[in-house]
Amino acid sequence: MKTIIEVKQLCKSYRSGAAVLKVLDHIDLKIRQGDFISLMGPSGSGKSTFLNIIGTMDAPDAGEILIAGKDVTHMPENQLAEFRLNHIGFVFQFHYLLPEFSIEENVAMPLMIRGMQKHQALERSREMLDYLGMSDRGHHFPAEISGGEKQRAVIGRALINAPDILLADEPTGNLDQETGERVLELFKKIQKDMNQTFFLVTHNERIARIAEINYLLDNGSLIIKAKA
Repeated sequence: MKTIIEVKQLCKSYRSGAAVLKVLDHIDLKIRQGDFISLMGPSGSGKSTFLNIIGTMDAPDAGEILIAGKDVTHMPENQLAEFRLNHIGFVFQFHYLLPEFSIEENVAMPLMIRGMQKHQALERSREMLDYLGMSDRGHHFPAEISGGEKQRAVIGRALINAPDILLADEPTGNLDQETGERVLELFKKIQKDMNQTFFLVTHNERIARIAEINYLLDNGSLIIKAKA
């Protein structure tokens, strides 16, 4: 199975006065096509920093990151923005949907940014919303739908460009438990149906267990956890 992401000897530190906090200490990691990986760690451990570096939104102090065979470590920012659009999907705790656009327009937005004609992008968006069980919500606006529906729309937006990897940072943190469980079940369905690669960051062990491979970030080191 092909490797989607390879992290080599990744380092990241933050300075606070005279103190240096090393959050990532020579980390190595390979993520393969179709993997579902979770990363746990206490608040401040650096797990969101790690996700942001993998997502090319932050830069490491040292080390290399290869995504889909391309070294993104020193890629210029204008190239990184295009690379993110084409290769990486993001789902965060908060939905960040654009309130002035309909749900189908929000989901279609990455396609239109890539230059696809609006009518074609909206057609693809409607297909995605149908897959997500939201075909009757496309013409609604973000303020008119529930929290769980907003998060499903965000997942659709993240998937619309068929990314190599979907990065999720506490994706159920703003939802009640029942709605959050449905979002996690949707992740598993997407993994099965699309062979989608997931990297999920959470502080919640119950949520982390949905993944097939569990890691703990502890004192800058990545530790693989045995499944219970």
